[in-house]
Amino acid sequence: MTTEKLLNDLEEIVNRGLEDSAIPHQRGNSIRIKHVIIRKSPKGYLIYDAKENRQVVRTYFKTTAVAIAKNLAQGIDITETAMEFDDTMLKHYNDAIFYRNSIRNTTDENKREIRETRLDVAIQESQRVRSLLDRYIFC
Repeated sequence: MTTEKLLNDLEEIVNRGLEDSAIPHQRGNSIRIKHVIIRKSPKGYLIYDAKENRQVVRTYFKTTAVAIAKNLAQGIDITETAMEFDDTMLKHYNDAIFYRNSIRNTTDENKREIRETRLDVAIQESQRVRSLLDRYIFC
């Protein structure tokens, strides 16, 4: 019983220290970076500013949400740029799903090869955009 209380106290001390740093940490079903909170919803990721008690934006991908939240916590607003990346990634993601389904269901070999090429392009482009977002997270 005492060790459980000590562990809870230690966790509380560590969490208090993390609230003042730009290190992401998970609390319950949300990710917190300083005063910015990311929550998963059925339609994407919601980003809230706890200081102003308002929703900042909704993204489709977790990478975009973390990039926006980290920069907002540091006082930099990259929301417009990051949302353009999010839309681009969504387009390539939807293309990849379409081409994958099309490859599975086609009987024509020429169509299959063309769609495999287009699938590769969609995957490469989504990886390129994600690497651009990673620069906002890790720099």
